[in-house]
Amino acid sequence: MPYFGGIVAFLFVSPVFNITEIKVIGAEKINESVYVALSEIPIGENIFKINKTKIKSLIKTESYVEQVNVKRVYPGTIELSIKERKTAYNIPNNGVYVYIDKNGYILEVNSEPYATVSLEGITTELNNLELGSRLNQEDLSKFNDLIKIMNSLNKDNLKEKLSSINISDSNNYILNFKNDNKIIELGDTSDLSTKTSWIERFIEEEKDKNGTVHLNTKDVYFSPTE
Repeated sequence: MPYFGGIVAFLFVSPVFNITEIKVIGAEKINESVYVALSEIPIGENIFKINKTKIKSLIKTESYVEQVNVKRVYPGTIELSIKERKTAYNIPNNGVYVYIDKNGYILEVNSEPYATVSLEGITTELNNLELGSRLNQEDLSKFNDLIKIMNSLNKDNLKEKLSSINISDSNNYILNFKNDNKIIELGDTSDLSTKTSWIERFIEEEKDKNGTVHLNTKDVYFSPTE
């Protein structure tokens, strides 16, 4: 036992195990240097003395971080593996854009519009929310439907054309294909495969007309804007 204790003591004081490098894996949106700074890991500190739980907590204060793993790579490297959240939607709010991921986490607020789909009809009060927090439960309850809608549009190559979705009524989601001058009254998320085929058809057949495609009724039809 004294021999084992001596080994442990050696590991904690030997300069061989001083940290010489912090390696970041998975950084895309956020610069690697930001994660290094957030970790507060001092170069030269003994690798066995770092608190991995504390480091994870510090790094997760960055709103884009979904998961983080901290690994000791002997003798002197700390490896930070980051899984970042992806921007999925923007919410226009008083002249700025609130960007969120597919699970409703608030990632950033920016005055510049990124190429993302706008969400309309939300009920969450955005002005007092902190980065990293989520939309309210009423809005989040519709996010499974949003995933289904976006996946369906992606299969038919319509996702890139979509400008906005109004989620105020889960029985009738409203899709806006602004550049094609088409509003889609989708109804609920039943039979999405058929509905997206109708969307594609009307966008092509009525490409010279502004109007609304009604998919929320038994009889599908297009009504041009007067």
